[in-house]
Amino acid sequence: MKKALLASAALGTVFIGGSTLGADFGVRAPSLSPAFTWTGCYIGAHAGAGWTDKTVSVPSIVPGVSVTGHTFGPLGGGQVGCNLQFGGWVIGIEGEGSAADIRGDTTQTIQGITGTAHAETDWLASATARLGWTWDRWMIYGKGGAAWAGDKYSLSIPVFPEQETASETRTGWTVGGGIEWALWNNWSAKAEYNYYDFGTTSVTLVGTFAGVPIEVPGVQIRQRMSVGKFGINYRF
Repeated sequence: MKKALLASAALGTVFIGGSTLGADFGVRAPSLSPAFTWTGCYIGAHAGAGWTDKTVSVPSIVPGVSVTGHTFGPLGGGQVGCNLQFGGWVIGIEGEGSAADIRGDTTQTIQGITGTAHAETDWLASATARLGWTWDRWMIYGKGGAAWAGDKYSLSIPVFPEQETASETRTGWTVGGGIEWALWNNWSAKAEYNYYDFGTTSVTLVGTFAGVPIEVPGVQIRQRMSVGKFGINYRF
């Protein structure tokens, strides 16, 4: 019995001494850092440029005739959204708004009359769903949803002289995609392309001719837009 007690005490001394020795030499149990995840909500900013094709026709005045013009310019704004990761897949929603200065002019002569049309987009907004595939801190994604744009138009005919103007908020749809890289646990950077289609809408140009108010109704405008941008996000 005494021998058994002595053996137990000796083993306890060995284990306690080993633990103390390990502590003295800085030996620690390995710690596992948590795996990176894209799950969470974020807010961010972006900057880029947009370019459009606008096809204009006035069937009530010059049937069968249309003019296509182009606009180009910078834009910048912000976005907010949330992601949820399942394995390698990420689903999310995002709202985005941009102030823009996308503008252009085109001069045409129709039936012997020369006029200059001006168009500009002042702002863009969208509400989209996102689907992405990830590998560690990289994600490639696609997105799509509803879009809105604030547009202004003017038409000047120097020979009269006269000028008409119009403005509208357009509703359409957008699709796009991009790639995002998590620089740190809370910060990520992205490059993205979006295509917008705002269909064809009818506006009425309002102005004066020889001091008399006039209107040009039924101006049909078909608008498509492309946007390329870079952005940065902070995830909560």
